[in-house]
Amino acid sequence: MKKHKADIIVTHAEPEGVCNVARSIAKEKGVPLHLHFLNFKFLRGAFEHRSKAVIKDSDFSVFIHDGKSKGTSNEIELAKKNSLPHVVHVLEKKEFNKSVGFDVDGKWSFTELELAQIKLNID
Repeated sequence: MKKHKADIIVTHAEPEGVCNVARSIAKEKGVPLHLHFLNFKFLRGAFEHRSKAVIKDSDFSVFIHDGKSKGTSNEIELAKKNSLPHVVHVLEKKEFNKSVGFDVDGKWSFTELELAQIKLNID
């Protein structure tokens, strides 16, 4: 935020993921937050209209992309078409070596009998 001298965060109103991180940063830094919600009066175009509104309200965009999301890919193209300065960060898939402080030895495997016993203990 310091690098780009951001004085407001504009994002989608999604409850999880990068949008949630953006809301947390705005709260932590005391930066104004402008959320854009889906408007289903546009039906199938609701996502496109929301993305266009976010781009329109932005002077600079930071895209965090998993390399697969069509929505983020479309938004990057929209930023390019509108000559909006932006940066794209592509997340690398990480293999986890630890879980709650313990080494991960490999995939779990269960026999049919073990699965049946687990199910009996749950019910």
